[in-house]
Amino acid sequence: MNSCRNCDQHLEESVSYCSSCGQSTISFQRPIGHVCKNMLHELADIDGRLALTLKTLLSKPGLLTLEYNQGRRKRYTPPLRMYLVISIVFFLILSQMFFSSNETTSSIGDQIPRLMFLLLPAYAGLLSLLYRQTYYLSNLVFAIHMHSFSFLLLILIMPLEFIAESNITNLVVQSVLTIYLFVYLLLAMKRNFQQGWLITSAKFI
Repeated sequence: MNSCRNCDQHLEESVSYCSSCGQSTISFQRPIGHVCKNMLHELADIDGRLALTLKTLLSKPGLLTLEYNQGRRKRYTPPLRMYLVISIVFFLILSQMFFSSNETTSSIGDQIPRLMFLLLPAYAGLLSLLYRQTYYLSNLVFAIHMHSFSFLLLILIMPLEFIAESNITNLVVQSVLTIYLFVYLLLAMKRNFQQGWLITSAKFI
C-alpha cells in the first residue's frame, strides 16, 4: 500500500489521486518516458471518455453542452481539458503549415492562440446577452465546445488550402465543410438553448 507524499494518507496501489487532499500520485522519480505517458493520459483523458466526448461533439450538435450543464458529466471529458488537447494539436499543425516561411507570418501565428483564447469569454458574454435567462458559466461551456468543434473542422480544412486551386474536388469538400461549420453552430444553438427555429435563426444571424 502506498501513501500520499503530501498528507501521508494511505492509498491503494491503483489510485491516481489522494482521497484526502486530492494531490496526484504520479511520482517524478521514474524514467521520463513513464512520466510523460502518465501526464499524457491525464491531459487527454485516454480512458474511453475522450472517444465518447469527441463522438458526441462531432455527431450531435449542442448535446455535449446540454448534457454537461444538466449534470451528466462523468462519462465525458471536461470541456477545458478537451479544448486544451484539441487546440494544442490545431496550433501545432497551423504553425507547421503556415508560419514557418518568414518572420512576419510567424509573429502573427504566435498571436493567434492568445486571440482565440480571449474570444472564448467574449463569445460567452455575447450569448449571455442573447439569452438573458441563462448563466455565463454555462454559456462559457457552450463556447468551449463550439471552439473545439471549429478547431477539429479546421484541421480538416487547412490542408486543402494548398491543393484546392488545382483540384475542384478539394475545393468542393472545403466549401462543404465550411458551410457545415455554420449549420452546426445553428443546430447546436437550437438544441442547447431550446428555442424555436425563428428565434434561434434570428440570434444566429
